[in-house]
Amino acid sequence: SQPSNLITTDVGETSVSLQWSKPSHSGENIVSYELYWNDTYAKEKHHRRIPISESYTLSGLYPNTLYYIWLAARSQRGEGATTPPIPVRTKQYVPGAPPQNVSGVAEGPTSIRVSWEPPPAERSNGRIVYYKLHVVEASRSDSEAAEVKLNATSFVVDELKRWTEYRIWVLAGTSVGDGPPSYPITV
Repeated sequence: SQPSNLITTDVGETSVSLQWSKPSHSGENIVSYELYWNDTYAKEKHHRRIPISESYTLSGLYPNTLYYIWLAARSQRGEGATTPPIPVRTKQYVPGAPPQNVSGVAEGPTSIRVSWEPPPAERSNGRIVYYKLHVVEASRSDSEAAEVKLNATSFVVDELKRWTEYRIWVLAGTSVGDGPPSYPITV
């Protein structure tokens, strides 16, 4: 017979804790449990043999990804029936990559239009809810940069000094926080 009451007790960005009840009518000794999970992002089915217990933490998962998880008990006679799959979505995390294709074009003597594309979807780790644009004179240090928080993928920076080079970079954020900055461009 199969294990029952498979539930998640904790869900993180890259791990899921599971709990279940052992098969009720098993006249035989259980030698292990077989845990299966289906990764809807990489479209792969995974399998792991786990020790006899009634809880387990599955780690190494992708953030903000829907998984289906199911379980079977193994006795000397082989593997029994599986539980129905349960759906679990891991939590969002900060983006794992910066915005892409950052470019800057002078719109006039004192303004620059900066545009970019979101991080690759598979590295976003959640819904991108803001961008932070940083601008600093090329001769100054990064810590002196002005920061603009916005939810568009382009912005006109104005009131700049004439005949001055600027260094510009952008980062993306989810509800969890900031991702890594893009490589700076000089305009």
